[in-house]
Amino acid sequence: MATEIVCSECGTDDHLRGTPTADGLIELFCSACGVTFTRDPRPSCAKCGGFDMEAMPQVVVEKSRGSQMSIQGVHREFACRVCDADQIGIKRDGHLPERLRGSQ
Repeated sequence: MATEIVCSECGTDDHLRGTPTADGLIELFCSACGVTFTRDPRPSCAKCGGFDMEAMPQVVVEKSRGSQMSIQGVHREFACRVCDADQIGIKRDGHLPERLRGSQ
């Protein structure tokens, strides 16, 4: 769930420049249409709009040879502690996603 940052007026993502403000927000300027707007860099819940989020590391895997899966990296997805409480409590034994279990 990557955050896509686009101009609130024209929808472009190529012509944006950002400057941090004293209150922790980011002021963005679009050189394509000239509009200035602010955004909160904190991850927020798409369902409730809240900021009570928890980072959940997700493994990025690819096939390296034949059917052999290799971990290429880890990225963070965020879950809402209110709306996604059932997903946050899931603990795995190790770092491999469920689909790789037993495939040695």
